[in-house]
Amino acid sequence: MAKTTPTPPQPAKVIARRRNGAPRRVEISAQEVEEAFRLLQSVPTPEARQLREKFAALLRPVCFWASSRTARYSNYPAWGHCGAFVGAPNERCVEHQWPLPAGVPDPFPDRCIVTLDEELEDSRWVDYSGGLRCPFNRRTGSDRCAHHDPREGELCGYPLDDGGTCTTPQGVFACCDHRYARLAHFKRKLEQLPLTLDCSYCDAASGTSCTNGNGRAVAFHKKRVNALQGSEEHRELSDTIKWLSL
Repeated sequence: MAKTTPTPPQPAKVIARRRNGAPRRVEISAQEVEEAFRLLQSVPTPEARQLREKFAALLRPVCFWASSRTARYSNYPAWGHCGAFVGAPNERCVEHQWPLPAGVPDPFPDRCIVTLDEELEDSRWVDYSGGLRCPFNRRTGSDRCAHHDPREGELCGYPLDDGGTCTTPQGVFACCDHRYARLAHFKRKLEQLPLTLDCSYCDAASGTSCTNGNGRAVAFHKKRVNALQGSEEHRELSDTIKWLSL
């Protein structure tokens, strides 16, 4: 087998200059920085030590994992490149060593064991996850989380045109296809919640709008709205809207 010849480093070049003509920014290959770092090892001065520390930080390798899937409408990976610092080149960070080789102890024994795949299409999973493995904790009595091992009542349940209901699990996140319709519904419900109380400002009965001095309908008075703050129904609706907005 023929031996490969290492690619020689590109010569350093000035890429920006000051107004007086002196170099401001120089582009230099990592191979030359590595050589300078090696030579500085034999220089005992404090200045050399500081320079070595700067070069060491520059030369520190990172996990270069990237998803084999491309993002929608793009040629770029759905995730990656990772960029987490590692101990040696070609090494993966702890998140991207999943699935673990046989005999390697699990560094996160409480986490769900599922390898993410179609979840990559949902930006919420990208925001909450940093690797191949599901980021959420296992549910009691299972090695999977509530999303990947759903129970009765943890499916979307949104009515479909064919008469059935959506069966997407939503133990962690709300169903992506129907969350906006449900979000609009619960926001309207929260906005109309003051109708369940009488208004202590204009004496409007429950189920009727607030009125001004001329008897014309107006927006809910502040006293009527504030009377609901902290109530169980208001808290449940607010929590549901917050969850659907994740």
